[in-house]
Amino acid sequence: RESYLSNPVGLRHIIDIINFKMNRMGMSFDEIEKAPLEEKLHLADSFFGGSHEIIIAHRHFTPDAKYDTQLFSSGDLTPDQHYQYMRFAIDSMVDIFRTNRYARYISIFQNWLGPAGASVDHLHKQLVALEEWGESIDEQTKMVRQDPNIFNEYGPNFAGHRNLVFAENEYAIAFVGIGHRFPTIEIYSKSQASRPQEHSDEEIRGMSNLVHAVHDATGAQISCNEEWYYTPIDSIYKMPWRVLVKWRINVPAGFEGGTSIYINPVTPVELRDRLV
Repeated sequence: RESYLSNPVGLRHIIDIINFKMNRMGMSFDEIEKAPLEEKLHLADSFFGGSHEIIIAHRHFTPDAKYDTQLFSSGDLTPDQHYQYMRFAIDSMVDIFRTNRYARYISIFQNWLGPAGASVDHLHKQLVALEEWGESIDEQTKMVRQDPNIFNEYGPNFAGHRNLVFAENEYAIAFVGIGHRFPTIEIYSKSQASRPQEHSDEEIRGMSNLVHAVHDATGAQISCNEEWYYTPIDSIYKMPWRVLVKWRINVPAGFEGGTSIYINPVTPVELRDRLV
């Protein structure tokens, strides 16, 4: 914070953002101009010690776009750009852990297009720090405690025995997931490290290449969520780093809500074949 604000360009950047926020909160330009600098810098504290980060990627439209539907998606990045995009997310996660000692888990995700919950159509990732693991990680930890091999057994092994693995490299494996509410692709790291920040550059690039390939095959017109899962920093039970890409092409309705039986419109085999 001190380093950023000591640079005139950084200080101007922060003040411009604060001025904009104050105006959107209902203050006039005269009131904003008269507001003390100390007050504005106090409002800027959350920019440097917050628990919610947004990573904005590249351009809004594809370079050859003629229509406003030709949005620039993860699949439109080059492989190296996608690696840098993931690398930046991991570095940001490390920075949050370093800044906020109360953070126990950081949810990392990407919502692409409105049906997936995106508030803007521009490609971006989000990181949200939590002071608890959350119900999903709690349940997964209990499963690992009962069966340390459960992620192998019901992940890559299960998919491999049913011919649902469709891509693999030295560092990661991609397959169609089973038991999700939406058509889902799972990309598992092969590393012995169970947290993204513990992976080598080569291992991160291997994961990035498969995640990027899945987005490229999916295309920019399918709304989807990208969700990261890994071992919390304060857990002794190891879970692999894995990235799930969920196609949001179906909307749960009254039947699903009333029965908790969710109808997935795409079979695992059809999803595998479509991706291939």
